[in-house]
Amino acid sequence: MFSLTSAYRYNQSRQDGDQTYKPGNLLLLNPSVAFAVNDRVTLSTGVTWTRRAADRFDGQTQDMTRTATDLMLGVGYGFDKGNTLNTSFKLNASGRSGSELRLNWLYTL
Repeated sequence: MFSLTSAYRYNQSRQDGDQTYKPGNLLLLNPSVAFAVNDRVTLSTGVTWTRRAADRFDGQTQDMTRTATDLMLGVGYGFDKGNTLNTSFKLNASGRSGSELRLNWLYTL
C-alpha cells in the first residue's frame, strides 16, 4: 500500500514583552510504502522531508530556512489476535543529525 502524509503548520506572531516574535512555518511531506509479507508480518519504508522557515524577531530574521530528510524503515508483527508489535527506525539522511527507534504495542479487545 502506498500512502502520502503532508502537513503545513502556520505560526502566527506573538508578543514577547515589547517585541514581536514569529516562529517559522513548517512543511512536511512523508511518502511511504507498506507491504504485507503474510498474514502476520508487514514491512514498511518511507522518507520524511521537512522544511522550516526562519524565525523572525521584531522583523529581523534570526536564523535560516532549514530542510531535513529522514529515511524510515519498519516492521509490524501480529503475534496474536488483537496484539500487534510495531518497530520503526528513523535515520537522518540530510539536514541534521540523529536517529530514532520506536517500539509500539497495539492491543485491541
